Amino acid sequence: MNKLSYCLIGDNRGKSVVNAEKGSLQLSGLYLWSRAFNQYGKCGTIEPYWRGEDLEEFDIVHVNYTPSNNQLPTIIKDELGTSSSTKLVVNVDLDIHYWGANWAYYLTNFIRDVKMADVLFHVEPHGAELIEHLIENKVNVNPHPVDVTNMYDYMNEENREPIIGTIFHRYFPNTVIPYAAQMNIPLRRVLFGFQPTGKNGIVANAGMFDQIIKYQHFNDYVKELAKCQMGCDLYEGYSYGRATIEFAGLGVPAVVSNTIGASNLFPQTSVDPYDVKGAQKLFKKLINDVEFCNEVIIEAHEGCKMYSLENSYKRFLEMLE
Repeated sequence: MNKLSYCLIGDNRGKSVVNAEKGSLQLSGLYLWSRAFNQYGKCGTIEPYWRGEDLEEFDIVHVNYTPSNNQLPTIIKDELGTSSSTKLVVNVDLDIHYWGANWAYYLTNFIRDVKMADVLFHVEPHGAELIEHLIENKVNVNPHPVDVTNMYDYMNEENREPIIGTIFHRYFPNTVIPYAAQMNIPLRRVLFGFQPTGKNGIVANAGMFDQIIKYQHFNDYVKELAKCQMGCDLYEGYSYGRATIEFAGLGVPAVVSNTIGASNLFPQTSVDPYDVKGAQKLFKKLINDVEFCNEVIIEAHEGCKMYSLENSYKRFLEMLE
């Protein structure tokens, strides 16, 4: 396996991931690429670099393309020039639900920017297909890592509580849908990751849940999530689904939206996010059919290995070929 050096163009928020002690659990997602390269490649770091002399020190320079930094691919490509051996890798980090609001009048700029990449990827297939259509070139599907290997240590099967753990998404702060799916289920409803939104800084219908756990340190969140008898992630958009992967890593059976990329970990319990009757039937089956529940847990737990740091590093190298 090749040992490559990697730099994510970012700020100091990700430094804790890079410098984390080996074997410690870290927040899922984008910043974990640097740790994957640190552990399995030559080195991985997160820096605010953009000058050619700094960028040339790395085999890979990775830009997480967002509406707020859309100038970066062009700047970095200009700095590297046409003869550099450093690969510019760009991923588009925005749910396609929001493209119209962010790029409605600048889509030509978007197309120009992402074409600067030597390698381009999106974390879930719908976004990748759309970009492929726009630029008429290959776009890889490469979900961000989740540290499932270290997450196994948090599994808590013997001390599960009668809880459905529901994931709150600040981009889609709709708690009506998951509540409707759980209405007649004889378990406590706990809402995870709540972040106040709206005019008054609240979500009025959040009161439908028995307990609300606000956004917290990742390790504390994982410890609480591991207590759940089952999980619920009925996200209404298109994401790669780190929370869904976390359920799988913890051995928690979950009912999840089929718009989530990682819903393939739960093929028997993924539904249209608005199919609340279908979701409710699945919750009941998970409670009443022990054999079915165990099948769901085993399939998801086995499948989530592909998101580990080591396998994510291998996926990244395959994408470069």
